[in-house]
Order: sequence, then C-alpha cells, then structure tokens
Amino acid sequence: MLFEPGFRFDGYELLVKIGQGGMASVWLARTKNDHDHEVLVAIKTILPEFAAHDEFKTMMLDESRIVTALHSPNVAAMLKVGEVWGIPYLVLEYVAGESLDHLAEALKGEAATVPPSIVTRLLIDTCAGLTAAHDLRSQTGEPLDLVHRDLSPQNVLVDERGHVKLIDFGIAKAQERVTPETAEGVMKGKIPFMAPEHAMGGDVDRRSDLWSLGAVAYLLLTGKEPYEGPNDAARLIRKLSREPLPPIPSVVPEALTNVIVKVLSHSPDNRFPTAEAFAEALAAAVPPASHTEVAEYFHEKLNDTIRARQMLVERSVAAANARARARDMLSNPEFPSYSGELSFAPKGARDADPSPSPETTLSLPPPTEPQQRPWPVYVGAAAIALAVVLAYSIGASTHQDRDHDRPSPTGREGSGPTTRFAESATTAPIANVLPSVAPSFASSAAASASASTSTSVALGQLPPPTKPLPAAPVPSTAPATSVAPTTSPSAAKRPPEETIF
Repeated sequence: MLFEPGFRFDGYELLVKIGQGGMASVWLARTKNDHDHEVLVAIKTILPEFAAHDEFKTMMLDESRIVTALHSPNVAAMLKVGEVWGIPYLVLEYVAGESLDHLAEALKGEAATVPPSIVTRLLIDTCAGLTAAHDLRSQTGEPLDLVHRDLSPQNVLVDERGHVKLIDFGIAKAQERVTPETAEGVMKGKIPFMAPEHAMGGDVDRRSDLWSLGAVAYLLLTGKEPYEGPNDAARLIRKLSREPLPPIPSVVPEALTNVIVKVLSHSPDNRFPTAEAFAEALAAAVPPASHTEVAEYFHEKLNDTIRARQMLVERSVAAANARARARDMLSNPEFPSYSGELSFAPKGARDADPSPSPETTLSLPPPTEPQQRPWPVYVGAAAIALAVVLAYSIGASTHQDRDHDRPSPTGREGSGPTTRFAESATTAPIANVLPSVAPSFASSAAASASASTSTSVALGQLPPPTKPLPAAPVPSTAPATSVAPTTSPSAAKRPPEETIF
C-alpha cells in the first residue's frame, strides 16, 4: 500500500505502474540527473505481500549486485539500489519500447510471422547482451557463470530506435548468489521457453539460455511455441518426451532453419557452445536487417500499442506536474491567503494573531460588497405600479359611463347602471381589464417622472365614489336577460373567483 502514483522517496516520484510479475512490480518514475534535468526511470519493488520475507529481499539484492556489474548496450542498465521502510527497490534504465511478446501477440491476430532478416537482427543483439552476462567476472577475475534462466519474449525489449535491451535477471544463477538455489520440485521460469534440462531440475549453464533464445526465434518465425499444449503440464510432457519439433515453414531460408533446429537440441552438447558462436551462425545464414528497419517494422505492427504507451507516459507526467503545482501553491508563503475565520487548524491551536498562516488556511478571494441598484430603477417600478392602478380605475369608470347611458330596464333613473357598476366592480372577469392595463406596461422607464405627474392629475379628476343603491323589485313581465342577478347573503360573502392582485 506504500507505492502509488505521487509517492516520493529518495528523490524519485512514482508516476504509474507499467508491469508486474509474480514477485515484484515495476513503476515508471521520474527524477533529476546531475545536470538538474528531469529523466524517466523504471523502479522495481517487491510486492507488499512478499516484503516481510527475507528470502525475496535477498533475491532482489542479488539481482542488483549482478546487474550493476553488467555494462552492455543490450542490457538495461542498473542505476541505483536502495531501501525505503524496509522494502528494497532497484532503479533501472527506462526502455521506451515494446517487448517481443507484444509483437508476437499482434502478429498472432494477423496470422503473420516476422521476416527472417528482422528475426536475425533481434537474435544477434540479444546474443550480445547474453555474451556480456555470461562472461561476467568478479572483482578478483573469477568467472561468475551467470545464467539468466528466464529468457522469454517478455524480457526482450526493443526501443524506439530498433535496439534490443535485455531485462529481468531476477532469477539469474551465479556462484556468488546469497539466495539458496531453487527448492526441490520448484521451477522458476516460463515452461514454453525453458530448456529441457532446466525443466527436469538439472544443472543449467549458458547453453540453457541459448535454447530459450532459440525458442523465442521459433515463435517469431512460425507464430507458435516449440511445444504447444492446452496447459503447462502438457507442454512439459511433450518437451521431456524428446518429441521432434514441428517443422519450420518453408518460407524461412533453409540455412536459418538449420541454425534454429541446432540450438533447440535436447542435448546441450549439440547446441552452440556460446552466444557469440550462435550470433555468428545467424549472421551467416541470413543477413540481418538494420536497426532503422527494425524500428520501422515495430512502428508498423505496433503503432496502436506504441501510441497507447506514449499517451500513458504523457498523462502520468501531466498528472505529476499538476501535483507539483498544487504543492507549490500550498507551500509558497507569498501566495495570497484568505484572512477570514475559515482555517484547517483546530480552534485551540489558533493564536492571538488574526492573520493565519498560508499553510493552514484556504486561499480565497476577499469578500465583495453587494452591488447597489441605481435610483431610476425604483422610480420606474413605482411608475409602472401607478400606471396599473390608473388603468384599472379608468377601465372601471368607462364601464360605468357606458352603463349610465343605457336606458334602465325598470324605468327608474339611476337604478340600473348603479347596480350594474357595483356588479362589474366585484365580479368583472380579468379579460375586461387587461386591454386597459396592457398599454401602461409598454411605457418606458425613462418617462417615469412625467408618467407620475400625469397619473396624479388623472386621479384628481376622478368622480368621488358613490354608495351603491339597493336593487329595485323586478316585474314579472320583464325579460330574464335584463334582470339584475341577486345573490344570497352567503354568496355575497364569498370572494370573487378572479382578481387583479
């Protein structure tokens, strides 16, 4: 649980996990070199569940001592070994490229194989890395008899320039290893690319690595493993039964086929004695391609995979830069901070100084005063309200004058229109009032002063309100349409159904 993106230790910052095996995980990290330039590195750490086992910690230290002594352009360089909170870690050269396993998987989907010239170049470069490892000597000049023991497509990387980098010496065998050898009945490595003597638990030497490299070549040339099967047990049985290999396709030059068949012999004595001799036979069989051709071939076949890896690196670096900016903002004493009461510090920890520390307060902008509205807004609103009242009054007066000119159905002067005005003032529908109110809303706020004056004059000219007269008795011979409606006392108390306000 220690290691996650953003975790920093010993000058390294973890960016993103880029690989994980059965014992350790590999992280992409960044640091600064001697020239204060940021560089990317790969950091290998033991998985948390194995961190408490001394055997695994010692195994990783063995690897660090072995790989640190290797100096070859075809082996990923060891930069540093350290320990954080009891967990050892290795700082390795970051290889910006893809593995042969990715290439084999991509070609498997296309039912295609790698051209022989490309295969020859890949094998020759890998042999150069194996030669440097096999010939490694101690400080006193004694040979270490180093054997990789896990040479597989996953551990052969090809960078963006077409150069091979051999990685992962985690289970390498050397005479000065502190870790005990493999326990009885336990095999370390991958079954499909494990030499027969290694699978049987026998002694291994540099020729075992050559058999593994020959199995990688067989996969690239045929698209299949040397001894395929539904599971590791079936593959192991076929391998140990000395079953002959399936023939290599005829499209592969015969000279190259003979070299591959020789290195895949069951008996180590029938193989090439050294990786250097194997490389010489490969170069004589098929002229190797150039590194530029290898790089172009990988970009053609693994364009999506390469782009995905590049985007992963770019996004992880961008996330790290964002975290760095956030840290600078929080730790910079010149960054403006909010001077209010909001603070991360507990109440008991505050001192008498009202200005809080930048490290314990939120950085917020100062509060702003509420915006004041100008006075013409209020004047305009008052003018609109007066216009509504005026329009409502004029509409009612017009309605009264119209009813006054109409003859009374009862023959009594004044009774009809007065009664009808009282009715319209209480139960008139809103549709009769809106036509008179609408023009008032169309007036401009700029004429608010003149509107206020005209409203006062108009209100002063209105006649005084009159007391409604009681309704006269209605003759039985009068038409029903001209009779003023009468309401019961309970109905008179009920409020009107539609009102203006």
